[in-house]
Amino acid sequence: MRKRELDRYRKLLEQRRAEVVDKAARIAGEGRDTVIQGGEDYVDDAVTNYTREFLLSLSSLEQKRLSMIDDALGRIEDGTYGECEMCGEKIGPARLNAVPWTEYCIRCQEKIEQEGSVEGGAPAPGPRR
Repeated sequence: MRKRELDRYRKLLEQRRAEVVDKAARIAGEGRDTVIQGGEDYVDDAVTNYTREFLLSLSSLEQKRLSMIDDALGRIEDGTYGECEMCGEKIGPARLNAVPWTEYCIRCQEKIEQEGSVEGGAPAPGPRR
């Protein structure tokens, strides 16, 4: 994938990540007491409490999406972005535009969903070829 395309996807992913984080921060900030009590190192306590509240404020879907976005940004950095994690083929641009954090090409995603509906859960991805 060309650098210009990667930069575009990086910006899109960073924008989506910021949206999820902003939403969580708004939720965490609503009606919460910001006074930190206990502990000798109040800075560490503050960071720990903020992180705990932040993660608790995210719905499981938002947590998963944030994790997938971070993983996609990591794949951009290591040069594997746009490659299917199952088959190693390139993921089509239409799919990347719709779901920029996707790990799988449409064929493999459909396969996972079909197997998941039969077995009651999504299977673990296979090794890359």
